[in-house]
Amino acid sequence: MALFDSLYALDFANKAGLYALLSIIPLIIIYLLRPRARKIKIPSVMFLLDIEKKRRLNIFRKFLKDPLFLIQLLALIIISLAIAAPFIMANEEAGGGSTVIILDGSASMQADSRFEKAVLEANKFLSAKNTIILAQSIPLMVMKEAPASSAKDALTKLKAKATVVDLSGAIILGRRMLPEGGRIVVISDFISWNGDSPEIAKKVAQASGINVDFITVSGRNDNIGIVNGWFESAGDYKIVIKNFNRDARDVKIDVSINDKIVVTSSINVKGQSSEYFSISDLNLNPGTTRISISPDDALAVDNNAFIYMPPSMQRDVLFITDNPKSPSIVALGLIPDTKVTNADPKSIPSMAGIVVASTTLPQDAMKKLSDYVSSGGTAVIIASPDLTDMDILPVERGTFSNNSTSLNIVRQSTITAGIDIKKTNVKKYFKARLKNTAVGLIESGDREKSAILAYWKYGKGTVIYSGLADPRGNNIYDPLNENVWNDLHTLPEYPLFWKQMLEWIKGSLDVAEYNAKTGMLIKFPVSVTVNTPSDRVTTDTLLLDEVGIFEVPGKSIAVNLYDERESNLVGGGIEESNVSASKELVYKPETIRKPRNFDDYFIIGGMFLVFLELFYLRWRGEL
Repeated sequence: MALFDSLYALDFANKAGLYALLSIIPLIIIYLLRPRARKIKIPSVMFLLDIEKKRRLNIFRKFLKDPLFLIQLLALIIISLAIAAPFIMANEEAGGGSTVIILDGSASMQADSRFEKAVLEANKFLSAKNTIILAQSIPLMVMKEAPASSAKDALTKLKAKATVVDLSGAIILGRRMLPEGGRIVVISDFISWNGDSPEIAKKVAQASGINVDFITVSGRNDNIGIVNGWFESAGDYKIVIKNFNRDARDVKIDVSINDKIVVTSSINVKGQSSEYFSISDLNLNPGTTRISISPDDALAVDNNAFIYMPPSMQRDVLFITDNPKSPSIVALGLIPDTKVTNADPKSIPSMAGIVVASTTLPQDAMKKLSDYVSSGGTAVIIASPDLTDMDILPVERGTFSNNSTSLNIVRQSTITAGIDIKKTNVKKYFKARLKNTAVGLIESGDREKSAILAYWKYGKGTVIYSGLADPRGNNIYDPLNENVWNDLHTLPEYPLFWKQMLEWIKGSLDVAEYNAKTGMLIKFPVSVTVNTPSDRVTTDTLLLDEVGIFEVPGKSIAVNLYDERESNLVGGGIEESNVSASKELVYKPETIRKPRNFDDYFIIGGMFLVFLELFYLRWRGEL
């Protein structure tokens, strides 16, 4: 019955195309007029009249017995119908049945199972094609245009993260995924957000012909949380504990270092007020420090703060020189967390840390230094009057020049950042030439463009060459002193020059680099394996979306929420008129009447018959 109803509803967009059916008439005429030889065995003349009579009675039977005629007839009919563009009017969901579901995955959604409630609500709005976006500080598209069964399975695997949320960005992303008439459903507690207001994004999407619904989920809103934290000095850390409730609460505080409780305390925090809590001398306890508060509240993610102190906050520098009054030693001594050990070239201790040499080394010391760098160490070789060629140098030492020259930066680096190196007056230097694979940072302004500051990889280690020799003599600030090759040491940026060189070699020891807030994005040059607080992932772009310790290649990072707006479960910055309670809104797909075209199917059928005809002719031996 449904088939007859469909045929009855069949219509043609190009009714003039039906005139193509007239092509059937020439086909029939050709078959009627085409002479065909027929072999007949005649036993006697008397049967001739009977044969002629049967031929007249079966004049159309030969059409039915000729497959080629039937194939060509069907091909003409189907192609003619395709030209007429057949269609039927059918019911179809608005927007092609496409729905974008945006789930708020921010920290506040962890309170009192709000995210789990949001997932249950999302299941009510699944349609034929579903796109799911997890809204965080950066919207994450979980799946695109998936059927309801796949979308339902994906929803059960999602979890709220410990970040702020950009609802506006998620709505804009969803709008790009939808045709006109599609639908966006935003499920959130609408407590706070980053970026533009979601109400503005809603109006923009609606102006594009897209239906947008805001569904709110809620729960308990009592909370006490750690909303901020910072280093007051290298080893002192202070946190802020805020009570969002109206009444005062007693808060228990536990401090553990490397999973061992070292401090237990308690403070009273007045209603809707904050209190401070400090920890001292963390620099004496490298590793992970965890501060936990124990209130009975709705949100647990802000009840912990993590601090990470790197294993060593000290750089060790072995300075080999026969000039203990070198200004380089003085400058290095001014750099925080740097230990400088002077060594005489004739009695060098075991090499460790960063080795700086500003004098000629004996053969055994040169061998020891070469082996140390090859195994992964770092050495800085400063030009001196008796400098000789060494295999580990990134330059080939040329002739000595007594002519003054200027300096030019040939490659920007953090070593020379913020230092006006062109102000340096160079009176003496070696005309050094870069070796293959060496990298030049500073060169002279003379015709030879001699390498003044350069580095290269030697074995597993690194060697830096500095042609800016340390001054010698009693008065190193006397411009007439023959032992003063340059005046770099007179610049106020000279200690900064050494500090930046150490950081370039070993990395910055700024403890803030080991402690971050959620929502930060870290980009790696290649894919790396990272241990997150709850999982192990391989990626080249890492979003810090959990509270805890992230172990990335080379270091650990402590990550905290520290967002008062996410911790304030009482908040809310959206008009109630724009938000629907989940019970008020039930998914009812909007249907529209749209033509469903069949011309493509007829064209495919016609092509099939044409190929069938060619195959039949070849089989019959006519091709």
